[in-house]
Amino acid sequence: MDPGPTWKKMLPLSIIVIIFLCTGALVFSALEGDPELERRQVLREYLNRFLRNHTCIDSDELHELLSEVDTEINFALRMIRNKTIYTQWDFSGSFSFVITVVTTIGYGNLAPRTGLGKVAVVVFAFIGIPITMIMISYIGQVLTRLSKRVNKCNLCSSKPMVNKVLNIVLIITLGITMLFGIPAFIFNQVEKWDFLEGLYYCFVTLSTIGFGDYIAAISENRLSDRGAGDVYRVVTYVWILFGLSYLSLVISYITEVFIKKAEKMENFTKNKFENEINKLQDEITKTKRTVQQKASTVKTSVNRKMRDSHSPKLTRGDALDQKDTKNGVQLLRVTFMSEGRDNTVCS
Repeated sequence: MDPGPTWKKMLPLSIIVIIFLCTGALVFSALEGDPELERRQVLREYLNRFLRNHTCIDSDELHELLSEVDTEINFALRMIRNKTIYTQWDFSGSFSFVITVVTTIGYGNLAPRTGLGKVAVVVFAFIGIPITMIMISYIGQVLTRLSKRVNKCNLCSSKPMVNKVLNIVLIITLGITMLFGIPAFIFNQVEKWDFLEGLYYCFVTLSTIGFGDYIAAISENRLSDRGAGDVYRVVTYVWILFGLSYLSLVISYITEVFIKKAEKMENFTKNKFENEINKLQDEITKTKRTVQQKASTVKTSVNRKMRDSHSPKLTRGDALDQKDTKNGVQLLRVTFMSEGRDNTVCS
C-alpha cells in the first residue's frame, strides 16, 4: 500500500510553493502597484476638482453619497441615466448566479442579502457542486475519448513520433480554438470587450478563479432582446461546463507530467546518492583491510622483537660444537655453562 506523501517530499514541495508565491507577489506588485497609485492620484484630483466646482457639496456629503451607491453602483448609474429599474434576481440573473455557485466560480458580483437566501446558497452548493463535478467528469471522459480518436489520425504515417506530436498539437489547437478563441470573438461582439479581454475572461472563468472584473451576460452591452439574452446565458453555461472539463484535463495532464518529472528526478538523485554511498563504503572497506594488514604486520614484527628480547643470551663461556650428521639425522650439541652442568639438545 502506498503510504502517501511523506515529510521528505512535502518539505521541498512546500519550499517550492513558497518561493513561487513570493515570486508571484513580487511580479504583481511591480506590475500593478504603480499604475494603481497613478489611477488613485487621478481620482483624487477629479474629486477635488468636483468639490471646487460644486461648493454646495462638502466632502462629508460626497462621502455619504459614495458609501450609499457603493454596493449598488450599477443601479445608481442606470438611475442617473434614467434607465429602467430592474432586478438582477429575475430568472435569467438567478440562473447565472446558480451557475457561479455550482461551478465554484463565484464572481462576487451578485450575492444574497437576506438570511434565507444565504441559507439557500449553502444548501444548493452542497447538492449542486457534487452533481456538477460528476457532470464535468462525464464530459471529461467524452473529451478524452474524442482526443483518443483524434490521436489515432495518421497525419504523418511514415514517422510515428512526428505523427504523435502532430496529433497532440491538433488536439490542443482544437481545444483552444473551440473553448477560447471562438468564445473570445463572441464576447468581443456581444460584450464589446477587446479580444485580449475576452481571452482573459475565458481563462479566469474556466479555471474557476472568477475575479468578477469581467462577467458575461450581465452588462448593458449584451443582447437587448430578452429571448436572445436567455439563450446567450444558456449557451454560456454549456460553454462553461465543457470548458471546465477541458481545462481540468489539461491541468491534470500538466500536474501528472510535473509529478512524473519530480519522481524521476527523485529516483535519479536517490540512485546517484546510493551509488556514492556504496563507493564510499567500498573505499572504507578497502582502507579497513589495508589498515588491518598493516596492523597485523606491525604486530607480528613487534611480537618477534619481543620474543628476541626475552630469549636467553649466550655468555662468553658458551660453546657451540660442530654439527654432526649420521644416517640423515643432524645432531647439534650445544653446551650451556649453567649451574655447572652441560645441556645437550638433539634435533
